[in-house]
Amino acid sequence: MAAFDEFVPNFLKAKERWPDARLLSRHYDAVCESYEGSGLDTVGTAKSFVETVCRTILGEFGKTVEDDANTTKIVQQSMECMGLANARGATKLDTVLSAHNKMADALSFIRNNFDPGAHGKDGFIDFLTTSESRIYILTADSLLAMILGAYDGREPDILYTREPYERFAHLHDRLDRNVSVAAYVDDEGDVQTVVIKLKAPSREDEIEIRLEPSRLLYENDRQVYLELLTSSVQPIAEAAEAQPSEDTGEAIATAIPVETPVPALQSGIAIVNEYNGALSSFKERLDTQLQTLGGLEAALGAGGTSIRDSLLATAEKHVALDWSERLPLRTAMKVALKKVFLRFAIESERAEQDAKAMTGWFAIHIPAPLQPEPSAAEA
Repeated sequence: MAAFDEFVPNFLKAKERWPDARLLSRHYDAVCESYEGSGLDTVGTAKSFVETVCRTILGEFGKTVEDDANTTKIVQQSMECMGLANARGATKLDTVLSAHNKMADALSFIRNNFDPGAHGKDGFIDFLTTSESRIYILTADSLLAMILGAYDGREPDILYTREPYERFAHLHDRLDRNVSVAAYVDDEGDVQTVVIKLKAPSREDEIEIRLEPSRLLYENDRQVYLELLTSSVQPIAEAAEAQPSEDTGEAIATAIPVETPVPALQSGIAIVNEYNGALSSFKERLDTQLQTLGGLEAALGAGGTSIRDSLLATAEKHVALDWSERLPLRTAMKVALKKVFLRFAIESERAEQDAKAMTGWFAIHIPAPLQPEPSAAEA
């Protein structure tokens, strides 16, 4: 293809201008193969390539073209969206644009009348000679030179463009220097959400963007998405949420006897009156830890058993293999423990701090899955 690219370089320039445009790349290959092969379809492939370039540019500006528009119309529309409309002789540029419009007309005329693949032809009609094909290709290359030159001097519409991020470094720099950013993690619901708040100097209000971990990774780093997906534990089946009673309008959970564990309203936590599971031997030490945290007296309940036992019951759900060394599992533990504190009327910021402290405490005391220390009798 080297000879073709040296003869008409703008076909390759157009292809390389949009390296991710697979259809444009296939059209380029078709033009090269036709020109360097039998030459029978050179006219059709070259015309199609020019139209594809124009449609690609129109898409960069959020514009569309009628399906039945001819080559001349498509070229005109692409030039107009880049600010080069024909003003019917009002400027010297109009002479150039008019000449190129006539070239586009010529491409359509030659393709419709001499290309053997266009709409069927009389079997005795002559097809273009090698010299005529070369002139045709040069005409198409001249159109491409004008179109690409006009595009390189214009900013595409950010809302529609498929240009890479690096293409707009000057815009990114302006935005990054003027926009203030604040971010935090909202873990009030079943799934943690990254909340980003953006503020520009000329705006009174902030713009808030909320991203789940899956969306954040899917859009920015698919490799990390897959790594975390394969290391994630199977989701714990959600407990049935309390449904309103038809008679009283109160939650059904309030009618459950106190001896029965109260079902959690969020997945991954357990709010219980008494815990007798695999981590029961940690009750006394957890009492001490809760007293160390301080300020929880109003939430401890009778003897501190409810919040303590609920924390242990919840921790049991999250103590998996190597959980203390795997960030996603530690995070899941912290989120669940925070929900427990919130259920006991601990204010959100304090609940976040205590959940972080408790996660560290469990990581030290229960590093392996469900392996409490042996009792004195067992020892």
